Amino acid sequence: MCAARVNPEHHERLVRQDAACASGCTFFFPDVVIPKANKPDYSQVRAYWVISLLDTISKLVERTAAHLIVDDLERSKGLHEGQYGCRRRRAMVDAVAMLIYHTERAWEYKKLAGTLLMDVQAAFNNTNSRLLRRRMRELGVQEDIVRWTGSFMEDRYVRLVLDGTEGEPHKVETGIPQGSPAAPILFITYLSGIFEEVERECEGVKALSFADNILWWAEGKTEEDVANKLLNAAEVACRWGDRNGVTFDHNKSEAILFSRRRKAPIATIRTGDTEIAFNKETTRWLGVWLDSHLTLRDHQKVMLKKGRKAWARLKRLMGQMGLTAGNCRKVITACMQPVAMYGSELW
Repeated sequence: MCAARVNPEHHERLVRQDAACASGCTFFFPDVVIPKANKPDYSQVRAYWVISLLDTISKLVERTAAHLIVDDLERSKGLHEGQYGCRRRRAMVDAVAMLIYHTERAWEYKKLAGTLLMDVQAAFNNTNSRLLRRRMRELGVQEDIVRWTGSFMEDRYVRLVLDGTEGEPHKVETGIPQGSPAAPILFITYLSGIFEEVERECEGVKALSFADNILWWAEGKTEEDVANKLLNAAEVACRWGDRNGVTFDHNKSEAILFSRRRKAPIATIRTGDTEIAFNKETTRWLGVWLDSHLTLRDHQKVMLKKGRKAWARLKRLMGQMGLTAGNCRKVITACMQPVAMYGSELW
């Protein structure tokens, strides 16, 4: 029954937000422009999210399709082992745990380890429907779902809404609606080919990722060895991106050298026109603050500070609203503990 609901003909006739009705009119659901928090310059387009407000019935079909795609990919083991986003029983902390595991294994053999963090620019907006469907077929996704994906992504119109003002509708040739339940799994399926290619062409490089946050990991006897391997990984990744319409925001790229030595690293990595030095301070990846010695002391301090702020807000709420002890315990469990304890399983 679920598979029948994602029949492309049903999607086009019943729930496509941009389908024509019997009288010849066309329906457009708006894309709301929402500013991102704590951006230095809101005159830049990248300081905003564009979230598609899709029809409720359409979202039910898209959620069903997303579950079917995940089932197919997990059954066939089509996704790369290092992909942790949008997959069952995999969390962000698990990706960080694998990074720590690989690094500590390298230390056992008296080697250094390093990572290069790369961020996909305008990830959902640049997804190509034809290339995505080709990748889905390569991974063994059912043909009905592949055809549904083409129906879902093509012949779409976008009407932007900014501060309550609606713009004119424009046809969109590429991209996945950000706000759709199917968007995350479709995007990581689209991106999955880059990890296989980099690991195949760059010996000793391992890939970890969560959604559009990509990490390349390499080990070596010297920091120059590590930097050269990460440079090769970045070059192969950029070449793959050129062929598949994926661009990286090199201004957000960062590098970390993990070592038990006290000496500060001096090697650099060049991606595009940007030269990246290994960070001397802690670096945040997937919500975890990583230092070069992997002590996680800075992460503990940051999480403890957030927990204290959450506790202070809770105390004000208790004083103003007069929460009972039972409700206070529920609020602590739901709101304060997850903040203060995030990443605690890593140490």
